[in-house]
Amino acid sequence: MIYLLDANAISDLLTRQGPVLAHLREALLRQDTLAVCRPIHYELLRGLLWRGATTKLAILNQRILPQFTWVPLQDTDWKKAAQFWADARRQGRQLSDPDLLLAALADRMGSTIVSNDTDFDILPIRREDWRV
Repeated sequence: MIYLLDANAISDLLTRQGPVLAHLREALLRQDTLAVCRPIHYELLRGLLWRGATTKLAILNQRILPQFTWVPLQDTDWKKAAQFWADARRQGRQLSDPDLLLAALADRMGSTIVSNDTDFDILPIRREDWRV
């Protein structure tokens, strides 16, 4: 299985949330692929830099991200994200651009997004909440 982690899931790893760590260990034992993309990395970086969280930034770069596979965006992902945005707006919802790009990647790769954000549930993708 391929898991694409949202920023809130990686933040939970940074704060050592027990259930999220347990799911991570299980995924690693199963040899699942844990993946991240640049828009999510950007979300994490901007928050950590804004707060001056240099220790957490070092943990992210030295301990957490090395466990992940980087997944590059393709032109088709941008188009799919734009379609997801339009579909969500028609339903009266607005998702962030990083979330839409993550959803487009999940759609293309047939992977599961790890996030506690229920906004993803209006899109035709799979989501797991590792906080439970």
